[in-house]
Amino acid sequence: MYYSCAIVDDEQHAIDVLHDYIEDNRFLKLSSTFNNPIDALKTISAGDTIDFLFLDIDMDGMKGTELSKHLRSKARFVIYASSHLENEIRGIDANFECYLGKPISIKRFAGAINKLIQLNNLSINN
Repeated sequence: MYYSCAIVDDEQHAIDVLHDYIEDNRFLKLSSTFNNPIDALKTISAGDTIDFLFLDIDMDGMKGTELSKHLRSKARFVIYASSHLENEIRGIDANFECYLGKPISIKRFAGAINKLIQLNNLSINN
């Protein structure tokens, strides 16, 4: 069993970092990446539910917090990956499950994923 992931970030290096972290995790599978929030909105809205949705905040075309409102029903967990302070984001959107400050370390990434899995009693058996 694996959990599906999608990344929406307008910086390719940020996508690459998260891609590598997801690939290194035996129970996560990257289903899609987007460098444009409008494309992400169209594709994710029309597709299956995603377990972990990683969103940048500052993107051209649509902020990650706005995108989150549109995709909330399609994502089990919304994880903001941003250089903004967590308290600033909570003031805009208090409904996200996790925040990863950029630059994202593998330790912080793994800890956040494991915490969400444990708190929600999800299985990680293969």
